[in-house]
Amino acid sequence: MKTKKKILWLDLWQIAEQEAWLSDMAAKGWELTKMNRLTAHFKKAAPQTVTFKTDIFKEPINQNPNQLERYEQAGWKYVASRGPLHFFRNNPDSSVKDIHTEPIHQAETINLFKRTLKVRAYGILLISLIGIALAIFMLTLDPVINYINDEFLFPVIQIFIFVGINFIVFKGLIHLNKLNKILQSNKRIQPATDYRKKYLLNKILGISLLTFFAVVFIYELSKSGNTPLAKSFPPIPKEELPVVKMEDFTDKSFKEPFSYEEKINRDNFYFVSSSILVPEQYELNQLVEVEGEKWEDGSVPYRPSLTSRQYIVLNEFLAKRLLQDLIDREKEFKSGEATLNNSTAFDELVVLENSILSRKDHIIYYVTYYGKEPIEKIIDAMELKITEKKQRS
Repeated sequence: MKTKKKILWLDLWQIAEQEAWLSDMAAKGWELTKMNRLTAHFKKAAPQTVTFKTDIFKEPINQNPNQLERYEQAGWKYVASRGPLHFFRNNPDSSVKDIHTEPIHQAETINLFKRTLKVRAYGILLISLIGIALAIFMLTLDPVINYINDEFLFPVIQIFIFVGINFIVFKGLIHLNKLNKILQSNKRIQPATDYRKKYLLNKILGISLLTFFAVVFIYELSKSGNTPLAKSFPPIPKEELPVVKMEDFTDKSFKEPFSYEEKINRDNFYFVSSSILVPEQYELNQLVEVEGEKWEDGSVPYRPSLTSRQYIVLNEFLAKRLLQDLIDREKEFKSGEATLNNSTAFDELVVLENSILSRKDHIIYYVTYYGKEPIEKIIDAMELKITEKKQRS
């Protein structure tokens, strides 16, 4: 026997629309066999002109045997339930009365559904407010990683999900209120002739959301793949790099790369990455040892270190925000105030202890250096780097 399972794209409170859809499926030769919250199951049968009607019980259908028996005596056969909605079909070969003889009686069942939905709406709203507050807290916890690692994605999606759920529930309450007004005026709910439009709209919206979440999930999964530890610290290439290197502002002689580990050089590597807001990210880490040279306090050995980054941000507005967030994060971990420096090569240039942060249009250079060379030499190297980039472009 041929069967079919279809997603219930119509909302739970779109009662007349669901009745019209099920009748249309019967006319096409698909007989409803069972339902749940998300899907409806059909089996192939001869096309029939069938009318579906709905009643609402707070309890499961099997806890209302007397009501079920009255419906069967009136010519209505129980078919399936979707939560509090219980669907009955008439016998196409006999004349039967409506399930609800009076619109006022049907209004009572609609009110029952409305009260249940309203109680759930309060709970959903409370949970949503807590969830949105947590999402906002996550967004403000470390703004920098929102740009660099796309950490903003899940909090923003979480906010949209909570807002969307509340919007859907609120829309359901409005819909039920409209139905109730019609019934209270002693009028019957007319068949939903426009159900196809609503069904298609919900289907397009649902598929679009599912596709969006699937793309985000695959994107995050691809970024968080299991990378071998050794490949997490790629060696520094010999060719020219887009970031400032130690060789750009120090004496190239007598400096040997140094690592505190023998197997994996965590202190000398060059890393290229990307994110949605910062499509191009370059990071260079260098630690060298200068033989026979001491630190200014006389301690040995002299091992200067450099962390040099270049961020090419999506646009200038976001670059300004990212630069400010980087400065704020530096202030949290270091004492002292950021010093603004004049530069003809950069739009902004800030020095904070051992770190130099600069921006030209949507490009950010961010250098942290621990060594004897003065800050001025590093700034000169950064200005030369941005000038060369402008000439190439």
